[in-house]
Amino acid sequence: MKASMYFNYTSRSLVRGGQRTVLAIFCVAVGVMAIVALQLVGLMINNAFNSNVRDANGGDIAVTSNNQPFTKDDLSYFDKLKKDKVITNYTPVINAQASSGSGSVSLRQSFNVRVIDPAIYPLGTIPGFTEPKDGNFRDLLKNGQVIVTKAFVDQYHKKVGDSLDIRVTSQDRQSRVIKTKIAGIAENSGVLAQSGSLALISFTDFKDPNAKNVQTYDTVDVSTVDKAHMNDAAKRLRDNFPIANVRTVDDAVKSQQATIDNIRKFLEIAGLLALLIGGVGIVNTMQVLLSRRKTEIAMLKTTGYRRFDLYLLFGLEAAMLGFVGGVIGAAASVGVSYLVRNLVQSTFQLNIPFVLDYTTIIGGVVIGLATSLIFGLLPIVQAANIRPLNVIREQSEGSRAGSLLLMIFLVALLSVLFCGLSIVILNNDVRLGVASVYGTFAFLLLLSLFFSLVIWTISKLPVPERLTLGFLAVIVLGVAFSLFLYWILPTYLDFPYLQFFGLIFLILSLLGLLVVILPRTWKSNIKMALRNIGRQRARTTTTMLALFVGIFTIGLIVVLGQNLRDQVNDAIAKSLNYNVVSITSGNDTQKLQDKLPTLKGLSSYQRRTLTSTVPVAINDKPIQDLLPKSGPGSKPGPGSLGREGSLYFLSGMEGYDVGNNQFPSTKDLRIVQGRNLNLSDEGTNNILISNELVSLDPLHLKIGDKITLGSTDRTSVVTVNVVGVYEQTSLGGTLYPLLGTRTSVKALSPGGIEQSIFYMKIDTNKLNSAVDAMGKTVPDAFVLNLASISDFVDQLLNDILLTLTTIASLSLLAGVIIIANAVALAMLERRRELGILKSVGYTSRSILGEVLIENGVVGGTGALLAVLLVTGAISILGAAAFGAHFTVSMPIALALVLGSAVLAMITAAFVAWGAVRVRPLEVLRYE
Repeated sequence: MKASMYFNYTSRSLVRGGQRTVLAIFCVAVGVMAIVALQLVGLMINNAFNSNVRDANGGDIAVTSNNQPFTKDDLSYFDKLKKDKVITNYTPVINAQASSGSGSVSLRQSFNVRVIDPAIYPLGTIPGFTEPKDGNFRDLLKNGQVIVTKAFVDQYHKKVGDSLDIRVTSQDRQSRVIKTKIAGIAENSGVLAQSGSLALISFTDFKDPNAKNVQTYDTVDVSTVDKAHMNDAAKRLRDNFPIANVRTVDDAVKSQQATIDNIRKFLEIAGLLALLIGGVGIVNTMQVLLSRRKTEIAMLKTTGYRRFDLYLLFGLEAAMLGFVGGVIGAAASVGVSYLVRNLVQSTFQLNIPFVLDYTTIIGGVVIGLATSLIFGLLPIVQAANIRPLNVIREQSEGSRAGSLLLMIFLVALLSVLFCGLSIVILNNDVRLGVASVYGTFAFLLLLSLFFSLVIWTISKLPVPERLTLGFLAVIVLGVAFSLFLYWILPTYLDFPYLQFFGLIFLILSLLGLLVVILPRTWKSNIKMALRNIGRQRARTTTTMLALFVGIFTIGLIVVLGQNLRDQVNDAIAKSLNYNVVSITSGNDTQKLQDKLPTLKGLSSYQRRTLTSTVPVAINDKPIQDLLPKSGPGSKPGPGSLGREGSLYFLSGMEGYDVGNNQFPSTKDLRIVQGRNLNLSDEGTNNILISNELVSLDPLHLKIGDKITLGSTDRTSVVTVNVVGVYEQTSLGGTLYPLLGTRTSVKALSPGGIEQSIFYMKIDTNKLNSAVDAMGKTVPDAFVLNLASISDFVDQLLNDILLTLTTIASLSLLAGVIIIANAVALAMLERRRELGILKSVGYTSRSILGEVLIENGVVGGTGALLAVLLVTGAISILGAAAFGAHFTVSMPIALALVLGSAVLAMITAAFVAWGAVRVRPLEVLRYE
């Protein structure tokens, strides 16, 4: 047979297929679109973090010390390393939190400020400028000018030439306003790639001429010649600055690579799920495409075509479907990836450049081709095995043992081939590929068996012509059982979803009663719809499964998000005993104290002293000898605080005036070892420490341990004694982790100047005016309004849910294509039936109504089963992962079930609209 015969035959067969061919292409396209789009997003995220890790790190090495900032004397050590050619250059940096404007406190906008030396900074790639195009740090950062990032401009709607008042707080908590003007707008690229809303200012313009303390720096960026020098410099810096965090480029890669890999795997598995659902649609479509050509296949075999020839013909047909679907899906994936990338970018405040990987896009076409061939294998082999004699005699192929064994072999082969394709998509991760594919197959197989039973039951439901005594008895029993579940049983059995199940039984019982009083035509439609559901049980099961997967995924995400939001908001409302925090020093403390009695809306407050501390030694052993400098133990993880976590719990102390009966409140914390502070601690250096320092690696402190702490200005050292260990029982009970006496705090305060912190509970209706009043009284004080924290949490969770729901919707979209596919195939199979119905008086409207009922029942049942599984999953997940009682709200459950039913009906109406308008004469001619 000539090669042209293969292409001519297959191409013309696909054209003749019409709507069936289009549906098969859509099945491939949706799966390819999902997998390629999510792969592209994963690559974009990987590229955003790994394309230039050196820039994100600030240089080859970033040395950070917030506990004990670097002084001019510390920088001399970097000069020595540079002189010894261990490093090539370095630049100190100050990162500070700032707010805009000098007006009312409630209207100030917060952002980050980075103070740099424009003659040296950056050591990495210089970011591009949107305005001026040829801008640079050296020329623009002078004479009170600042550079802002594009993210800053987008958020605060500023432009070049605008004035910007920057309010910053010094180390002694004194605020001041720096008058500046925006001189340039930098792209969020290079060293500013993940900086977000940021303003850059020079050391000269940032310097406070009235400052009493010497200037310090929290970060020093370092560059080296090569990796060997980088590792050598990092070791020396860790030895010389034991409290500092020294992070090399290699450390930065390791810290984020695992997270990025997990994100990419999640996206790829989500795409594979949509691809699997699309593949099932291909099986259904090709089975009907080929089964309708039984006579044609029999003629081909009678005229001498061998089985191998038919494999080639139909395989080429599947390949064409896969190629066209792959091209369409790969093209559509570009737009979908742009949408998902924007959602991820806005949700997590990241800068993710939109970069297309053409290898992945072209690979999408290959995936479409492979998927079509893999899932088309089963119907192709079945069609090639058709016996001409059976077709001539109009006999079925039967269920011979050989056919059954062939079916089992083909399904097994299909699973192996799809597993191989999945392993390739998952970057050759064999274990993950096998586990995800066969785990999903096993889960779907069990669901299929259960759904098949449900479908059989639905197809057998009675539709009585009139109300009989027996039917009425069944309805009454159903109502009684539902009321038993809803009202009576919950008083004896503590199961959270009994009322939900009772409501479902009640609705089903009332629907059964409603059917009896419906008009005769409606009854006929309902009866035909129920019987038709069971006619093609395998196809109906597939449709229900596709909808189930999409609704279950979306439902689980939405319900989990709602419960988490309620849980967090409830914890904030119950545990957060204050909503405004103010930190003052010097004369401002007394000014604010005098203002509080007349502050409108204030219901309660607490005043304590506080100071930052630097851990020096524990039981006379230097802290650098107790903390791991590198390796797994230096990073926080299960059972370990790591280096940074340990330093956090030793850095910062709040002082209580125990001589005036001010002690840590047992409403906010619980003493788990030792005792609380009391009157006898007045004038002593006794402290409470957090339980994390006792129970977790690497320190395992105990009652009686001596901790030597230094002040941030390095002028004083105090040894404190551990007398108690506490656990937090409320949210934000304290700002700093060490709880001591006012005596200890004063001894460790820089310059002996005490800082005070006020925790205030203010009526939310009067909150803004109260905060503004405090701002007028102590304009230089640090004021933090926590009232909007619930709004922030809600917004963050909503953004995350929107992102995850969008990803999950790709599977639901594949399910919609499956519904359209099933409806179109059903209309083709019932063409003769539709003609007969119309010839005996049925209208297009009544037939369409039957189709809508049929698919609405399938969609609603699949969604109902998905919601039932969500209720069980969310209950187990809440108890196991969060230690909380999670539930499914009735509005969400109803929205998912009814929404799914309506979606199935709309899809069915769109596909069946033309088919139900067939003329009986056309059917006779077709026959």
